[in-house]
Parts: sequence; structure tokens; C-alpha cells
Amino acid sequence: MEARSKLYFAPSAGRNSEEDVQHYLIFHIPGNPGLITYYDPFLSTLHALLSSSSTLPSANFHICGHSLAGFGTTEQHQKLAGLEAQIEYVDDLLYDQVEEVSHRARQTPKVVLMGHSVGAYILLEIIRRHRKRIEGGAEDFDLIGGILLFPTITHIARSPSGMVASALLAIPRSAHIASAIVKTLTYLIPASVLYYLIRAFAWFPEHAARTTTAFIKSPIGVKESVFLGKDEMDMITNDKWGEEVWGAATEPGTNSKDTIHSNLVFFWGSNDRWVAQKTRNELIDARGFRKSKASLSAASSISDASSPADGWKPSMFIDDKKIPHGFCIKHSEVVAEQVRTWVEDIILNHNES
Repeated sequence: MEARSKLYFAPSAGRNSEEDVQHYLIFHIPGNPGLITYYDPFLSTLHALLSSSSTLPSANFHICGHSLAGFGTTEQHQKLAGLEAQIEYVDDLLYDQVEEVSHRARQTPKVVLMGHSVGAYILLEIIRRHRKRIEGGAEDFDLIGGILLFPTITHIARSPSGMVASALLAIPRSAHIASAIVKTLTYLIPASVLYYLIRAFAWFPEHAARTTTAFIKSPIGVKESVFLGKDEMDMITNDKWGEEVWGAATEPGTNSKDTIHSNLVFFWGSNDRWVAQKTRNELIDARGFRKSKASLSAASSISDASSPADGWKPSMFIDDKKIPHGFCIKHSEVVAEQVRTWVEDIILNHNES
């Protein structure tokens, strides 16, 4: 059983064919385990919602995501990739995708990044590198915003799950041990049987059960997941970013070829066991312009939380519907509804700047 390493949703046929239509690339970065097919219902729902948007009738949307390095179901001898290597890998994939969409659309798309869990950390690092290239005088695509879902960007080891993971990952050669245990336990179980066991005992929907089966049966997926997880515990500590990511009060128009910092949206779970509430609240107080709740039963706009003095700061929300950290398993549609609103807001804010 194999899982695709890339998902791509092209603009809906017939939505817009005019040459002056604006194309947007929504590029999604997965969490760990980094198999993009976990997000198939989420990305397909988001694509359908944006493609039928009456708010942005002259926009064409390309939605894309790739698995992280080492999570391909046919990779045999690839070197294990730590967090820094994953950042490099995703950065390269993003540029390749911008080039591909540019060829399809005959224009360079404006880019909105999305990241889930450790994918949100990778997202912020990509923004930092993008800003550095811009400040160095390089011509680059227009990165207009980012959406960080259940982000693990500071002190992950202090979270309830992180404390347990840190202790286990401190065992020498933990990645190899974990991989060996999983392979031993599942070696004699056919993929088709494993799939039905996962559906029955984990109550996973079809897409998640198939992806998990492919992950377990993949050559190095489990080993890569544990190896990357150890790097997450070691590297995701203090808030490491400055104004190049968080922004500062600037005159209108100074960010026309860079991320508009008020178009960064953070969405945390109310009881996410991979995020320490204390460090989350400290980050919101220090970096966000208002600590607020975001009900997924009534989509929250970026402008709902804005204030004139701090409007340049990122928008930060805490869910009040108890959506779990792994939303892509059973809560794709409700999160996609919210993300649609944020994507529309990001584009409208960018167009007004």
C-alpha cells in the first residue's frame, strides 16, 4: 500500500480564464509524521470552498502540499533528515512548485503558506529566509501571508506530550529501536489486514487508515518520524525570530514584495497536548495583537481581532471547540471552513496595502 508524496489541486475548470486573473498558490507543510495524504480531505475541501468563493471571484487557486523528506513509501536508502534538513527540503519544494504554477498560469503566483504542528515552525523559517533574500536585493515571488495550525514553535518539550516524548527520545538510537519494534510487530501482517485493524481499533476514516498503513509499512518512515521528533525536542525552544518574521510598525506599502506581517494567522487548540499553555499564552501576549477565541461554528475573520495600534501584529486565536491537534484525521472539513475565511482575509488585506 503506497501513499502519494504530493497533492495538487488545480483551479476549477472554467472558473476564470481571463489573462488578468490573479493566481494564488496555497502551499501546505505537514506535521510529523509528514505524509501529505493525511491532509487530502482538508486540502480538497479548502480547494472546493475557495473555488466557489464569491469574495474573490477573479482569483484562481492552486493548492499543493508535499510529504516531508523520508516519508515516501518507496524510499529505501535516503539519509534521515533532521529539522534543518526538512526546512531546506521544503524550501526547495516551494520554489519548484512556484515555478510549476508559473508555467501553468503564465504568471508568478502570489503565495500563502500553511503549516501544521512542526510544519508551522518550518513555515516561519521559510518566511525568515524569504525576507533575507528580499533584503539582499533578490527578486522573489510575493509571499503574502501564512496560516499556522496548531503550531509547535516554542518549547515543545514542555508540553504534556513533549515531556513524555523527550524522555523516550533520550534513549540512544531511539529512532532505530522504534523502527525495529514496529517492523517486527507488523512484518507478518499484510498491509490490507493492517489497514482494517487500524480502522477497527483506532476508528480512523479511510484516508487516515490508508496513510497510517503506508507509513508503518514504508522503508524508513517510522525511523524518520522518531529522528525528526528528537530534533524537534532539541531545537524548538525559545522564540528565535525577530522583526524579519514578527514584523514591526511600518508605513503602508513597505511590504509590497514581502510577507505582510499582520497577515500571519495562528490557530491553537484549547487543550493541545503538544503545546504548553503557559508558553503559548506568553507568545500570544508578546507577539499577537489580541488573545481571543475562535469559534469554528462561526468563522472568525482576521479583522475581528484587530486594533488600530497593534494591527501590524500577527492574528492569534485559540479554538473553543476542542478540535484535536491531529485535526486532519477527523476534523478536516470544519478547519477548512475557517481557513477559507483567513485565506480570503489575507488576500483582501494584501490587495488593500
